[in-house]
Amino acid sequence: MSDQLPPPGWYAAPHANNEQRYWDGAQWLEQPPAEKAPSRLQAMASNVASKHDHSSDADAIWYAVGKPLTGIGGGRYKLTDEYLFHEKGTLSTKAQQIRTSDIYDVDSAQTFAQKARGIGTITLYAQRGADQERERVVLEDVPDYREGVNAINRTAHTAREARRVRENTQHVSYAGGSPVVTQPGHSSDPSAAFDLNAELAKLGDMKAQGILDDEEFRAAKRQLLGL
Repeated sequence: MSDQLPPPGWYAAPHANNEQRYWDGAQWLEQPPAEKAPSRLQAMASNVASKHDHSSDADAIWYAVGKPLTGIGGGRYKLTDEYLFHEKGTLSTKAQQIRTSDIYDVDSAQTFAQKARGIGTITLYAQRGADQERERVVLEDVPDYREGVNAINRTAHTAREARRVRENTQHVSYAGGSPVVTQPGHSSDPSAAFDLNAELAKLGDMKAQGILDDEEFRAAKRQLLGL
């Protein structure tokens, strides 16, 4: 055998009548070595992650799975029109949700270690009610985190606008065939009413300007009409 050893594979082994043997880089074997089975913890983590995989959900606007350095216990994040779901845990899962209309600020950051791995951290701030404390939520080790920031910002903005309209709306009446929304505490006179058509037109302008895509426009319209 030459000084340069062959790579692992099947070869005619010396001193064995040139019969085929498997060379693993250090010794001759009758069969290739069996692949190392995943650890019990890795197998359980994979099973838990598969049960909470929402990547194929039809209502998911954005979905991501955290990629921690250990490869175990990454968070799972799903964004819909109305909620941002965030789950974290390996053997037991801690799941929480927050209304998109409660999110008022979204930021991102990336450490040197994260930059080398192409991931980042998303930090968002929310307030569930005027009399509630502000909440800080951290989505860690997110791939394509900038895409997540943009998706959360757009969805939260749309949800806040729809909520603002709902809070100023009591009921819809029809004057001359056009829907008119009366504000709470105001006269039901259509001339003093809040025009739903005007709000729908604003959404149409945002779509035309590219601020909202087709799906975001439809979601905002549904929320505006209370559907």
